[in-house]
Amino acid sequence: MSVFPAEVELLLTRHPAVRTAAVVPADHPETGQLPVAFVGLEPDAAAVTAEELRAWARGEMAPYKVPLIEVVTDFPMTVTGKIRKVELAERARDLARAADRTADDGPGAAGTTPDGPETAGPETAGPETAGPES
Repeated sequence: MSVFPAEVELLLTRHPAVRTAAVVPADHPETGQLPVAFVGLEPDAAAVTAEELRAWARGEMAPYKVPLIEVVTDFPMTVTGKIRKVELAERARDLARAADRTADDGPGAAGTTPDGPETAGPETAGPETAGPES
């Protein structure tokens, strides 16, 4: 099965706190790839965490579609106003590596990365995801 980024983005934006979502794949040693979501929150939802969004996503989508999540305040944009997913793919790779390292530390280890924003990592990852969209 494939995970289409646009589908996961649509599902995430159904959460009342999510204003914008951009999903890109990241390589994963066991499953091939896993979805990584960068999420911008509504102005009044600043207290919502990546782990809360992930917990909500677990109830809304198939387990293999539940992404690693990073809450962001802004997105890299093109001059025409589109999200630069190529740049997000580089960040997604780093987040996936950090999540793998914290998962190796034991149950409940995923969460805030030592040198970056809050992320929620994969407990279980699924089959490969579709390629990045531009």
